[in-house]
Order: sequence, then C-alpha cells, then structure tokens
Amino acid sequence: MALLGHGEEKLPLCTKVAILYNSLNYHRREGGIPIAEREVIDEAKAVEEALSKMQIAHLTVVVGESIRDWLEELFEYKPDVVFNLCEAVRGESRLEMNVPCVLELMRIPYTGSPPLTLGICQNKALTKDMLLLNGIFTPKYYVITEALGTIGKPMPFPVIVKPLREDGSLGINSNSVARNQFELTTLAQNVISTYHQPAIVEQYVDGRELNVAILGDSPPQPLPISEIVFSGSDEFEIVSYEAKWVKDSEAYRSTIPVCPAHLDSDIASKVLDTALKAYKILGCRDYARIDIRLRKNTPYVLEVNPNPDITPDSGFIRSLNAAGIKYVDFIKKLLSFSVQRGRKLDTSTI
Repeated sequence: MALLGHGEEKLPLCTKVAILYNSLNYHRREGGIPIAEREVIDEAKAVEEALSKMQIAHLTVVVGESIRDWLEELFEYKPDVVFNLCEAVRGESRLEMNVPCVLELMRIPYTGSPPLTLGICQNKALTKDMLLLNGIFTPKYYVITEALGTIGKPMPFPVIVKPLREDGSLGINSNSVARNQFELTTLAQNVISTYHQPAIVEQYVDGRELNVAILGDSPPQPLPISEIVFSGSDEFEIVSYEAKWVKDSEAYRSTIPVCPAHLDSDIASKVLDTALKAYKILGCRDYARIDIRLRKNTPYVLEVNPNPDITPDSGFIRSLNAAGIKYVDFIKKLLSFSVQRGRKLDTSTI
C-alpha cells in the first residue's frame, strides 16, 4: 500500500503542464440550470492551485468550438504533460474520447484513462456487457432505440430509465423509475427526444449505494469506501441529477455521504475486489470511481467512471481525504504516472 503513503510526494519531473478542459455548452439544461459540466471549471481551478503550490508552470487551455484554436495553443506551449479534464466536446459527451486520441497523435502524455476506456464507459450497455462477460454482477438491462424498438430482453418492473451515453446522472431524476409499461414508454420517449440518443432500461436494484475510488496502476489501490445514505421518503432510492449537483434541493439534502462506509470486513473485501476487477477489465488508468449497489451482500456494479470529478468537494476527494492523502499530493501522483508513460514516447515531433 505504498501508494497510499502519507509522506510528501517527490515532485514529478516536468516543467510545463497544460490543463485541458471543455468549454461550457448551455444548449442542454437539466431542471432549468446549466448541466453539470460547469463543474469542470472548478476542477481546473483546483488543479491550477495545486500546480502553483508545486511551482510548476502551467497553462489552461479550453477545448471550445474551434478545434484549431486549442491545438495551436498546445503546439505553441509544448507542454511536458497534459492534465486532461475534458468531459465533452461542443457539449457532446460521446466526443470525450477524441481528446486523448488527439493527444496520443501529438505524442503528448496526459493524465487519466485512454480513449478506448473512455469510449466504452461512455456507453452504459457496452460497459455492462464487458462486466457480465467477466463474471461481474450488474443490473440486467436492455436498450430502447430512437424508433422505440428494443434491443435485449425486457424484465419485470420496477426499472430505471437513463440516457445511454451520459454521465453525472444527467437525465436521471426522482421519477426515472418506471413501475409499469405506460411509465416506461413515457420515460423512454422523454430520454430519446431530450438527449437524442437511445435509452437504457435497467433492473432497479434495491440496496446500499457505495462508491469505490481507485488510484494508480501498478497496482491500482482502492481508497476507503464511501456510502450514500438515503434519508428521504421517496419510494425508490436513486442518486438523481439533483441529488448529485443541486445543493439547495431536497434530493441533495437527503443523500448523505459517509466515508468510510460502515461495512463488515468480509463484505468490504468483496466490494473492493469487485471494484478492482471492474477497473482492470475496463482498462481504467490513474484514477476512477466505481459505483456499486450492495444487495443482500452481493455487489452490483452500476457505473464505471474513468476520470471522475475531482473538485475538492467531490466523492473521489472525500475518499482521498479519508485515506489521508492531500490534494496536492494526489495531483503530483497523477502527473508522475503521466511522466513515467511519457518517457516511453518520442516527443521530438511536437
């Protein structure tokens, strides 16, 4: 567990870092407010502050409408490492994977997971297929396409309906669980028309909501398990968009994070083992968060989140704090991982 040591991290051998994040896109709204991608600004500011403390030169580069603009900034700045915080391009989450693709073509090392991992995890159905093929429990599912045709075998109610290719609980609210066919059809039509993509229909799994943050690669190390404790009166307990992002909402106040989670050692071991397997199977790198439902002491993986939110008040950082790791040391670790990979690259063409 040396990776989780409490001592000062050695400064990474890099002199210039480019912090890359996506510009905001306000054409999609959830609950009448800009979608959660605005959190990336707070992430960038937190990383900037950490780099300033390390006295490492850095430049913030915004991935906006013009691809040429941010590419020219990178070519001119010639960073040793890119701190990749991009979660979308032009407001499209599905394009997230293309940013590290470009960085690889430019031979610039970057933090976080590679393109294929980001692409697979962006598609909830593909993620679940990978998990199931490797013997990891995940809720049963099927997909409803734009034409309202189904791909997969329908299942008993209740079911939860989500956009197929979104994250941050976008498109999930307190009414996203269907108890009958009419509700299912209504929810699926709403997802398809609002988000212009298929809807994934998942078996609703009742149980404890756990988050496992994982750091590193050789080997990856789990941080203390966090739990979301539901205190509201809703029939179905889900982490909705409001519960995750809207701090003045009842849903937010009714989902209380507890870290470390209170689990028996054997159950905790089973949860951590499941999370680590999911991390490796999906090819996650540097850091990720695995969301799990614990039902009758069996862990069901709900989501695999590569490059998760790392704002100072995020769930990942909550687990980091519980492990006794300072934020600046965490940033050093991510840079160090990237620098080590960069040593294998020929950067003479940058």
